[in-house]
Amino acid sequence: MKTYKLLMAYCFFLIGSSQLNAQESPQVFPNDSMTLAQAFINLSLTKDYFDKLSDERLSKILPFETSELETIIDSLFTRKNATLYNFTYSLLYFNEVKLLFRNSPNTIQRSILIEWHDTLKKAIEHYKSTNYDIWEENVFYDLIKFDGNTYSQLGRNIQDLKNEFTPRFNNDVYPDFKKIFYASKRSKKYDFRRLLHYASLYDLSLNLSIIGNRTHSVLKPYSSIDQTYELDMKLDLIARYIQLKYMASDQYTKDLTPFDVEQLYDSYDSFYNDIIDSNAKVREDAFIKEELNPKVCKVLYNELQTKFPFRKIGRGPSGVLSRIESGAVPIEIKQYFFPNPAPLPSTNETFNKFKPELTTLGKLDTYISNLFISAGYKNKLHYYYDLDGYAMTTSLEKYNINGSPIEGDKRWVKNLGGDGKFSYYEIFKSLFFETESEFRMFALVIASKEVTLSHVGLSPGGAQDLIKNSHPSLPNDLKNKTLPDKNLTVLVYHFHQNDIGEVPMLDLSRKLTVKDYLKNAGLSNLIKN
Repeated sequence: MKTYKLLMAYCFFLIGSSQLNAQESPQVFPNDSMTLAQAFINLSLTKDYFDKLSDERLSKILPFETSELETIIDSLFTRKNATLYNFTYSLLYFNEVKLLFRNSPNTIQRSILIEWHDTLKKAIEHYKSTNYDIWEENVFYDLIKFDGNTYSQLGRNIQDLKNEFTPRFNNDVYPDFKKIFYASKRSKKYDFRRLLHYASLYDLSLNLSIIGNRTHSVLKPYSSIDQTYELDMKLDLIARYIQLKYMASDQYTKDLTPFDVEQLYDSYDSFYNDIIDSNAKVREDAFIKEELNPKVCKVLYNELQTKFPFRKIGRGPSGVLSRIESGAVPIEIKQYFFPNPAPLPSTNETFNKFKPELTTLGKLDTYISNLFISAGYKNKLHYYYDLDGYAMTTSLEKYNINGSPIEGDKRWVKNLGGDGKFSYYEIFKSLFFETESEFRMFALVIASKEVTLSHVGLSPGGAQDLIKNSHPSLPNDLKNKTLPDKNLTVLVYHFHQNDIGEVPMLDLSRKLTVKDYLKNAGLSNLIKN
């Protein structure tokens, strides 16, 4: 294995030094090329396997990769390779903030939350500077597995983390917003600077357009990831109430045109509608219930009317415009089909005249799905249209070498790490982690016709795409369909991943039969008479 690592490192060096910066310039930066590419791979793997790594190991990996990246000081190199350079730094900061998040105490101080925010902000800034969409095809990127999927996945991961942080950031400044509210109510101090200060701690999307007499929403830059965090409805209602209260007070002395007045009342309508239409969690909040209720809105409306008299046709006694209920828009239902011919499986078997007493597909599905649920496949079944019946697959699962299911969350996998393509990413992945594993997916086809098989096997990526493009249950239009003479075809897709650098490969050895796989999975009753 040591010789293998040295050989790979040598090959990696040669290719990296000659092709990494080929996207724009023929100049060679051999040391920086290898350092950057290796950092990208290690940080990608760290992200993908983050939950499996201990804090001790992460605390070694991240500082090491930081020091490695800091050795790249050639500005010409970083400019010529800005795409991979920025993406790698985005990976670094994303992993750092994940570690901070994982090690957070039960009681989180503001300083910790700000550290989360500032570290993730660095990840977002570098991600947005990657400019993935404008790079040209690069052979070296293929070898290290830097592609559109890698780019998009990190974007989704960052957005998911933002979604985790958003309620925590809002909750942290909620008490401060309430203090500013009480100050405006009791002392008529409308401190918009403090509102902006607390919102800016976490880039919360505070909208103060009412006092600017503009009712448009805050514009956000066009980007796959926005730096701003959504302001919680509770905080937004406070901010809008203070603005409207300020407009109704003697402290607001600007003259308004008739158009400005109409916009002001449109802002009030929006505020009032959000008060009465907000979700139960907002309405039942003790502060909102006490301080921002319809009764308070009525007082506010009367104050606005005293200062800015206004009437409009269609406005009700509470000052709210009646809303027009739009007609129902038909929704197109997409139909997902199982491949025909079916991808070549590890093994397959057809059982003729299957369960003739179960006359409808709905009854048959109830029988089959109950068996799978009893074997641990609850919420792991996927449905498709196929032939004159239907097909069903299980999610990809990792299982023990003896065929028995793995207990707990480790059983189910979303990504097998490749689509049959050999790459340096897969090589270093195998050196970075223990990867020997067995994966399987069952596919069942119920139809009156014979299932035909392709000569091409199912790839790991193909399995993942198949699961993604499926129905969560048997489509309604198939439930009452009858098939008097139906066959059950069971196909098993078994992928093996070893520890010497191979991507998961479909096992076509036929060492095990369908009955063997079903028995190992606890599904023998499926084919018993």
